[in-house]
Amino acid sequence: MTKILVIDDELEICKQISLILSKQGYDVTYANSFKEFSELQQRNFDYDVVLVDLWLKNSTKQGIDIIEFLNNKYDNLVIISFSGHANIDNAIESVKVGANDFIEKPFETKKLIHIIQKNLLELQQRVTINNYRNKISFHSKIDTVGSGQYINDLFKIISKIRNNSSILITGPNGIGKNFLANTIHMNLSSSNPDTFINLNENLMNEADLLKLSSLHNYFTIYINDYENFNKIELLSYLNLVKSKKINASIIFDTKKIDIKDPFINNIDHKIILKPLTARKDEIFDIFKHYINIFALKKFEKRINIDNEIEKLLINHTWPGNIFEIMNLSENAIGLLSENNNIVSKDLIENLIKNSTDNEDLYDLNFKEAKDKFEKEYLMQKLKINNYNMTLTAKMLKLDRVSLYRKVKSLKIEID
Repeated sequence: MTKILVIDDELEICKQISLILSKQGYDVTYANSFKEFSELQQRNFDYDVVLVDLWLKNSTKQGIDIIEFLNNKYDNLVIISFSGHANIDNAIESVKVGANDFIEKPFETKKLIHIIQKNLLELQQRVTINNYRNKISFHSKIDTVGSGQYINDLFKIISKIRNNSSILITGPNGIGKNFLANTIHMNLSSSNPDTFINLNENLMNEADLLKLSSLHNYFTIYINDYENFNKIELLSYLNLVKSKKINASIIFDTKKIDIKDPFINNIDHKIILKPLTARKDEIFDIFKHYINIFALKKFEKRINIDNEIEKLLINHTWPGNIFEIMNLSENAIGLLSENNNIVSKDLIENLIKNSTDNEDLYDLNFKEAKDKFEKEYLMQKLKINNYNMTLTAKMLKLDRVSLYRKVKSLKIEID
């Protein structure tokens, strides 16, 4: 339940607002002075919205001071200022110090509720996007998905996609479907990452998307593994885009396309990403690309790569595709030092031999995938260091106690 704090020196106003908002399903608390607010804040401040009167009688601090304090101390908090005798300058000043919105007193019930709901929706989108960005993603470092004519042709298709389009991206695990979806979004949104909406992270209905469209000039709806969604919901999203009721495009992705699915016929653009086993001539170029990416980050320079590695890489099956190459490259660079920064065949051969198969990782729910990834990731690092906990902790930039706890919690056996 959304928790709201009302700060006003008039008790009757506080009671009135509390009654109005409680009927809307909000959990409301109020404070009549800065002192009462301070006591609440010091006990347990877990509010989603704070309504602050700019003028507080007989108070050591005024609404502007409270707004500034809240803005500096708490993230993801909606602050709405209000006043019965404020002018435009007061409203502007409150917004400058951190208020999200302003409303004049006395206010209409509908207007107050609308302002709260509007700002909560904006907060929801902001939090969702930030969580999505900060969450560990297996594709977060992918910045290329191949080379040569095949990839050039894919990007020609992408360059022709326009707003209010529907796009299907299909390909195996780890091939870079999410990367391509983001590339399409950046082309259509004038490089605005804030309007890429992943419905796997934040399921929204038609009303939510219509509200979102009123707040943004453009956004992209992204649905990973669309076949796991309800078909009626998918058609609803698709129709919103096709009818141009929202300023958006929609991207579906799937690991394997079902050509018998009638839903596919309604999609404008279809992009097929082949697995690396069908693009062997690209593998060494992709590997060199990611080796240099991580080398530049660690050593601030490109490094030498043994050419004998190419045959070794071509003969590998690459169940994790681009992600697996990227992970291999990062691990290889992590093992090198300033005095020995040549990527040798032996190093890569050893890493491949000790690698884990992440092919089925994306079929799990988030918790299962996270646990599986952590366990296999730690097992790989332990193998590389011959199960030496000190060396592994140093590589992972963890203290040994934390590493031991994690190994125990994931039930990793160490001989």
